[in-house]
Order: sequence, then structure tokens, then C-alpha cells
Amino acid sequence: SALALPAVPSLAERAMAELAFLSPGHAGSMVPAESPSLPSRQQLRASPTVEASRGSLSCSTAACAAVAVLSLAKRARKFQACRSASATRTLASAGRGSGVSQAPSIPTSPQLEVPEELQDIGVAGRDTGTPHWSEKPLQEKQDGLKMEQLDWPNLHGASCVLSGAIFLFELVRFCLGQPPSDAECYLAALCYAIIYASRFEGIRGLPSHFRVTFYATTGWTIYYIAHLLAATTPAIFAHSVYPAGIVFLASTIYFYKHWIERMYRHFVEDRFRAYYLPGLIGLMYFHWLDCVDLFNQWVDPQYWDHVPVALPDQAWTIQDVRLTGLFMSSMALFMITLHNKGVLTGGRNTLITVLFTIFVPALFLTGTHASLQASFP
Repeated sequence: SALALPAVPSLAERAMAELAFLSPGHAGSMVPAESPSLPSRQQLRASPTVEASRGSLSCSTAACAAVAVLSLAKRARKFQACRSASATRTLASAGRGSGVSQAPSIPTSPQLEVPEELQDIGVAGRDTGTPHWSEKPLQEKQDGLKMEQLDWPNLHGASCVLSGAIFLFELVRFCLGQPPSDAECYLAALCYAIIYASRFEGIRGLPSHFRVTFYATTGWTIYYIAHLLAATTPAIFAHSVYPAGIVFLASTIYFYKHWIERMYRHFVEDRFRAYYLPGLIGLMYFHWLDCVDLFNQWVDPQYWDHVPVALPDQAWTIQDVRLTGLFMSSMALFMITLHNKGVLTGGRNTLITVLFTIFVPALFLTGTHASLQASFP
């Protein structure tokens, strides 16, 4: 009898086994299938029909292998994409942790450039510690300029001279009991606006407390001019007291915050000067009256229709109050200029500033307008 040969798996079976190993879930296909034993070596040589079956099986096997390769390639691409995304997140996290700034994806709009004058308002207001102290504040300097040596022939100098002439005319009018004309009010408003606008160029070289005084006085002047014009022509300028009043309140807070902090520091350092206190308290009193009058106008949008009915001299009083306040403020700044230039320093400058830019004009105005039918505030 013919010897029985060991079972030999066919090519198709081996290809299917390899394909099962490569395909997903191949663990269940690892068990070898039992191959039928062939009785003789001759039977291994297949007939044409068997060869054809083997050929078609080989094609099927190749197709399955191609599908398996494509599936594996797709899985490999997904795995690579996941690794790339994970690496990107890791780098971004590392960049944030190490403080490395990331480039913005959206371009930012250009920032608005703040003028130097506005920047200096904040710088001067915050500076309450810069030393500016004289051991003998009431002693006059001997090496200063003369009054005629100041720079008068320019727009600022001409406006200062004009403001003095206007105020002298107003003093005469006060004594005669005459109301101001519209032309006088408009001319004064223009004159004082030029005085402050033309001083911004040279104010930044002064010490901080002088600059604070100038900037706050400028804010007060904006409101005084608006209030003066509102009393002169309420049909046009009545509502200007709302924005101008905001400027006034901000300037008042800015001024007193700086000076109270500065005087407290002087008190702590045992160099407090008590003779400045009456001027500061007097100024606070008049600004308090301004605030009360400001709120009276804010709460009544029809102020100029209601108040003059009961108080026929209200517009006249407000005009003269604002004309006097404009001169007092500009005169105080002029005294600062005289001090810095060495024209008028020491005790005389202090005395003239406190008396003739605060108390004397206010008392003179009150005395000449006491009989008018008006209320301020």
C-alpha cells in the first residue's frame, strides 16, 4: 500500500491564514485548520479544474489582501493624525507655561495716541512726593526778571493785558449797577479761552503742583465760559453746562485730591505751612457754591424758562459771577508766572494771590450785587 504523507496545507489555505493574521480580530483565526490527507504525491498535482479553482482563489486572496492593506493604511493615517494633534497641543501648552507669547490670529487695530498734554495731566496729578521746598518761602529773590522783561508781544501777552482792561471796566460797571452786554461777555469768553490755550506749550516744565493748578483751573474755566454763554444766550448754550459741568467736577476732584495729599505729606514731614490753609478753604467754599448751582441746573432742563420768572436778575448775576471768576483764575496763574520768573516772589506774592485772587473780588462782587433779585446758588 502507498505510504501516507503528512497533511500539507495548500497555497490558498496558507494565504488565507496569513490574511486572517493581518486582518483585525486575527486572534480568533490563529487555530490551524485540519487539512485532508492526500493518499499519494500524485494527487497533489491537481487537475485543470482544480488549477482554475486555485487561480480564482488566488485572485480572491489578492483582493482581500488589498482591502486589508488599505484598512491598515487608513488606521495608520488616523494614528499619525492623532499623534500630530497631540504634539501640537503639547507644544502650545509648553509655550503658555514658559511664557512664550503666541502670535495673534486676528490683527489688532492701531492704538489711539494720547497727546502729551493729556498724559502730563495724569503724571502731575499722581506726583505728590516730588520735593519742591524752599527753606525761606517768604523771602524774595533778588536775581529775578523785571516786569518789562517778560515776553509780552505775543498772543498770550496781549490776551492777558486785554483781560486786565476788561476787569477794570467791569469794576466800574459793578459800582454803577449796570448789567453786562452780550458783546462784553463774548469778548471775555474769547479772551480767557486764548489765555489758557496759549499756555499749554510752556507749562510742562514747571513743578507738579503748579501744573496741577493750571490743569484744574483750565477745567474750571471751560465750565465758567459755558455757564457765562448759557446765561447770555440760553437758547443756544443752555445745554452746554452738562458736558462742561462734568469737566468742572473732574477738575475739582483732581485739584483737591492732589493738594490735600500734598499738604498731609507736609504735615507728616513737619513742614506744614498754615498760612496756605485759609486760601485753600476759601477756594473750597466758592467751588462748593459752584457745585450746588451746577446741580440746580442739571436737575431742571428748563432752568432758563423757570428761574428768570421768579428771579429776573438771575442771568445778570451769573454773568458777573463768571466774569469775576474767570479773572480771578487767570490772575492766580499770572501770579505763579511772576513767582517762577522771579518778578514777584516770597511773602508779597503769597499775600497778593490769597487776597486779590480769592477774597477781595468775591467780597466786592457780593457787595455790589446784594440788592439784585437773584440767587447764587
